[in-house]
Amino acid sequence: MESALAAALARRLGLAFEAAVVIGTGTNVLVHLRPAPVVARVTRLAHMVRPVDTLAGGVGLGKHLAHRAVPPSDLLEPGPHTESGRYITFWKYRTGAAASPSEAGAALRAFHDAAKPYRGALRIFDPRPEALRVADLIGGESADILRDAAARFAPPVKPQQAIHGDAHFESVLAGGVWQDFDEACVGPREWDLACMIHRWSVFGELEREMDDALAAYGPHDRQVVDALQPLVVLGIAAWGSLASLIGETSGRTSARLEWLRRH
Repeated sequence: MESALAAALARRLGLAFEAAVVIGTGTNVLVHLRPAPVVARVTRLAHMVRPVDTLAGGVGLGKHLAHRAVPPSDLLEPGPHTESGRYITFWKYRTGAAASPSEAGAALRAFHDAAKPYRGALRIFDPRPEALRVADLIGGESADILRDAAARFAPPVKPQQAIHGDAHFESVLAGGVWQDFDEACVGPREWDLACMIHRWSVFGELEREMDDALAAYGPHDRQVVDALQPLVVLGIAAWGSLASLIGETSGRTSARLEWLRRH
């Protein structure tokens, strides 16, 4: 379905290509419009809880970052577009190895410095309003945990700027080039750091790699990073819980919900 939606829209916008090939599936379906150097990102979940214009901020930030980002496509209007209720954006097709942990940390510092002057419209980072919307959609025990966490946790007051919003290792390629701007938002820099070390904080995984990333990032407020971690967990757990509405479940989501219940 997603490949057909992306293909139909791209053709209406004037892009010539031969095949729409799915190259990734997660919260979005990624569709390469071969042989054109264009990838469509088709939402699977975001359209259930967000207005389409929230994706416009990520497109604008990707343009602003120039060589530090995999940019929106310049071969057709990048969007965001709405097609049969789904949101679609178009990006340049780029492959490459993932950045090393140290490179990722240094690249995040460079990202934040480059993004600081950006003044385009972006959503606010706080995941609590969306978590409550997800709770209303899913119901049951998971909804109760999300509502309880949203009531108990609040972000510390810190300076805010344009940030990536989902700065895990898979979001940055070798050379310090960032991709996947769907979660771009205004928030404290420490939010991105909390995202980057999430697997270490919650699952005890990749401790050395994430420690290397923090060291390469340089000076930061670790107390604020730790204070934001429950809200990072809340946001990821909410999206994971929402996936049940499209027939998907994950042990990681269950573990995050349990982590929220215990904390």
